[in-house]
Amino acid sequence: MPIDSSSIDLIITSPPYASNAIDYMRAHKFSLVWLGYKLSHLSQKRGKYIGGEGFGAIPLNGLPVFTTNVIKDIMEMDKKKGNSIHRYYCEMVFALKEMYRVLKPGKTAIVVVGSSVMRGRDTETHHCLIDIGKSIGFEVPYLGVRKLDRNRRMMPASFIINQNSQIQQRMHEEYVLGLWKPYSY
Repeated sequence: MPIDSSSIDLIITSPPYASNAIDYMRAHKFSLVWLGYKLSHLSQKRGKYIGGEGFGAIPLNGLPVFTTNVIKDIMEMDKKKGNSIHRYYCEMVFALKEMYRVLKPGKTAIVVVGSSVMRGRDTETHHCLIDIGKSIGFEVPYLGVRKLDRNRRMMPASFIINQNSQIQQRMHEEYVLGLWKPYSY
């Protein structure tokens, strides 16, 4: 990003769910057109979203042990889903590294994230992002859980509770990660 290193006091963000658990392009396309993007270019943009299904130019670099084990579990059940979650966590390495770079020492990034379920296996996104954050140099003084009111969220669930619905199964809570950039001595 065109932002100076160690220049930001606070980052608050909510990255996408892993492996397009929500179709963000579909949710954002009208806003993107309003901002000047051509409708015909949106499919190209979709492939660049964090957590997309494609494997284009994203180098699948090494990840910390806990995260690697989550990926291996999913890969054993479904190679395509495993590759997708691998891409997601590799992209989040880039995002968290950039957050670390631009934050001033002693400042914090607040990351609000939900977990996804792939082939019945929780992606443990909050634990994996903590794992990745620590490997980059962040300290993690806070992990909170926020219960989601199913009737007040942006994408409400059906009025009929369906325990077999994947979207209803996975969207009951989100996690608030406090990632602190330590002072360098």
